[in-house]
Amino acid sequence: MVTQDQKELFDVLEKQKQQQRQMDRVLKIVLPVVAFLLTVICANLNIWSTVFTFVVLWIAFYATAIKRLPLWHWIIALLVYCLIDNILSYGSFYINGFNRQFGTMFIFLGIFAIGRPYFDRWLMKK
Repeated sequence: MVTQDQKELFDVLEKQKQQQRQMDRVLKIVLPVVAFLLTVICANLNIWSTVFTFVVLWIAFYATAIKRLPLWHWIIALLVYCLIDNILSYGSFYINGFNRQFGTMFIFLGIFAIGRPYFDRWLMKK
């Protein structure tokens, strides 16, 4: 037997779930666009860096903002990717290129990963 309080709780939880699915649909469109725009800024000066930077960013954004996987796993993945990309693009470690690439990717990954609960809360209040 379901009491009135339980019914209200189930209704609120269903509404929250619907709004989270709606936010997921919006993010599935926004994240690749943002990943592409950041790739233009972050990628080193070759085609492979551009392609792989876009792929890594898109996967990291999707994993942290939609699937809500641990942020620190993806920060380590970005760090390793940026080191490898930097060395392959410049022939040796180039600190300015690394700072530009990793710094920008790190900041925006943090914005999406940490901001997702705030986006959900904001949507619930609307």
